[in-house]
Order: sequence, then C-alpha cells, then structure tokens
Amino acid sequence: MEELELDYSQLQETVERLLPKEFPFSAEAFFKQFATGEGLQDFWAELFRWLLKNITFPVEQGVRLLFLVLFSAFFSNLSKAFQKNGASQMGYLCIYLLIALHITGGFQASVSIVKEGIETICGLASVLFPTYCISIAFVTGSLTATGYYQGTAFFITMFEYVAAIVLLPLSRVYLLLSLASCMQKEPIFSKLLTILENVFSWLKKTIVGIVLAFSAIQGILLPAIDNLKKSAIIKTASTIPGVGNLVDGAWETVVGAGVVLKNAIGIGGVCLLFLLGVLPLANLTMQYLLYRVIGALAEPVLQDQTEQLLSYAGTAQKLLLQTMSLGMILFLMLLVVMTRITV
Repeated sequence: MEELELDYSQLQETVERLLPKEFPFSAEAFFKQFATGEGLQDFWAELFRWLLKNITFPVEQGVRLLFLVLFSAFFSNLSKAFQKNGASQMGYLCIYLLIALHITGGFQASVSIVKEGIETICGLASVLFPTYCISIAFVTGSLTATGYYQGTAFFITMFEYVAAIVLLPLSRVYLLLSLASCMQKEPIFSKLLTILENVFSWLKKTIVGIVLAFSAIQGILLPAIDNLKKSAIIKTASTIPGVGNLVDGAWETVVGAGVVLKNAIGIGGVCLLFLLGVLPLANLTMQYLLYRVIGALAEPVLQDQTEQLLSYAGTAQKLLLQTMSLGMILFLMLLVVMTRITV
C-alpha cells in the first residue's frame, strides 16, 4: 500500500476550506481508515454529534408564521360575519400579505442554502473525481480513467448550469405564481403550477437517466478494452523463462493493493459528499416540514386560500430540497457505480 500513495494535497485543501473549523479532517488518514477499517465508528459518532449541533430548527419562524395564520383565520371569519364591513376584509388582506412576505423571506433563505450547498458538493467533486480516476488508471487502465474523468467533469459543469439557470428560477416562478394565485378565492394558476411541477420532475428524471446511461455504457465497454490490453501484456511477460511466474505474482499483489486503495477512495468519497451535503439537506427538510406541520395544525380554522398557500409554499420548498438532493444523488451514484464497475 505504501507504493501506491496518491497526492491528497489539493483534496485536503478543498475539504478544509469547505468544512467548518470545529470538524478536523485529514484526507490521507481518512482514506486509510476505509482501507484498513479502523477508526470509522469514531468518525460517524463525531459526524452525528456535529450534525445535531449545527442543524437549524426553525422554531421561532414557525411560531411567527402560526400566529399570522391564526390571525388570518380570525379576520376571515370576521369578514364572513360582517359581509358589508370592508375593514375586516382589508385586515385579512394585510395579514395575507404578511404571510406571503414571511414565506418569501424563508424561501430566499432556502435558496441561499441550496446555492451554497451546490457550490460545496461541486467543489468537492471537482477535486475528488480526478484523484479517484488516478487510482482507476492504475487498477483498470488509462482508457477507463480518461473516459470517467471527462464524463464527471461534464456532469459537474452540467449540473451547476442546469441548477443555476433552470431549476432554481423554476422554483422561484412557482412560488411567485402560487402567491398570486392564492390571493383570489379560487386559485387562478393551479393548472400552470401543476405543469411546472411536472416539468421539474421531468428534468430531474432526465438528468438521472443520462448519468445512468453514461455510467452503464462506460462500465461495459472501457474496462473490457483495458483488461484486454493488460491481459496481453501479462501473458507476454509470464512466458519469459525464469521470471514469468515472478512477474505474474508481483502484478497480482500490486493490483490487489491498488483495488483496496481505489475502493477506499470511492467509499470515502461517498462519505465525504454525504458529510458536506447532509447539513443543507437537513435544514431544507426542516423548512419543508415547517409548512406541512403548520398547515396540519391550523387546518380546522384556515380559510381555503391560506391553506392552499401553505400547501404551495411547502411544494416550493420541496422543489429546492429536490434540487439539492439531485446533486447529491448524481455524484453519489457516479462514485458507487465507478467503484463497483472498475473492481
């Protein structure tokens, strides 16, 4: 294993910049833990403690929103009791605008979390995959490593572009249309909002399908070509009198050590991506659950407009959560497939 040392300096520098200071990290020691199986329980225990310490529970935000929702229900019932009194209707409209402003502020905070999370995982992937492809080149062959390196570089750029240009603006448009739609007694953009949800789902499935197709094609073709080249070289060397068996045995030993190191980097990379992405995902999940829980608690007294608004706000948060999770799934899926196919 000592002859197969890789340069972790760039990866170490990137992870130290992305991780908080209270979470110490050594890339070389981290991957060696996966290669030897030692010290992993301490790592996961430290990760769990760090996650509980840093996750944000939006209790104060939820209390404020719940009071606004209850006030909107009060003015709504008051306007029904005094149908000719415009003051109660105006009061309901003012409370509705306050709820919309509160939802918009929470949504913008979630957008910032998604942007920062995407930059983090893409920054890690941009230094993790080249390191991993070096180990693939040693174990499987240069053709496989080059193919996966070019493919992963393309997918990192593609996901950053699609998230910034398509997915996040689509989520913003969805929220704005839902705010405008719920101002009327009957939603006026319900069909358009359904179309936007379907478009988002279609884009997400298309991206996942492209990555799976790429991984399958690369995994079937390129390793077979590299293995053919290696087997021809090894068989030629094994026919040399006196040293043929020695060369064959030494090659198997070195390649076996390389496979262990490659798999350690692959599984360690999966854990690194999970480590850097789990906190944004947890915070986004809390925001999503906030609207669902408040909508469920206040359902007996809510007017249809406010109930629909909370439902749409929860869906908008879900779109942001799916955008962040899509990046995690893509890179985790690539690492797992590359680790399995290039054994």
